[in-house]
Amino acid sequence: MRRAATGEKTRTLAAQRAWQTRRSPKYKARRSERLSKEALAAWCRANGWKMLVFEGEDGDPRTGIVDAIIARIRPDNADGIEIRLVQLKSGAGGLTGREIKRLKAALGALTTDWLLAAFDGETLHLLPDIPSRGARTRA
Repeated sequence: MRRAATGEKTRTLAAQRAWQTRRSPKYKARRSERLSKEALAAWCRANGWKMLVFEGEDGDPRTGIVDAIIARIRPDNADGIEIRLVQLKSGAGGLTGREIKRLKAALGALTTDWLLAAFDGETLHLLPDIPSRGARTRA
């Protein structure tokens, strides 16, 4: 029986840990999520859409039904904008009727308004004013 050198033993342990990591459900879910975002981004670039992905500060997906928004200037109207709410699916995650219902309901909860952002060289002025993050809005 051949005795493993120290470096060889370390490589073997590292390989075993890497194998276990790649088989973990969390690793698989993050990988498939990343790949689905990359696929959507590539599709958007190829088809003239811009993409905005909603995720937590640490990069984890949020729990809401809308994972991303894609938007573009309408080809037939330079002042018109098309917006689509996107639920990203990947891997073995199938689409359910409940998710379709929630996504359609999210469209009804969508609010739109105009905003002018003017920068004077020192300060960004927003008209109408938008409360800062964490500030309470008036009802």
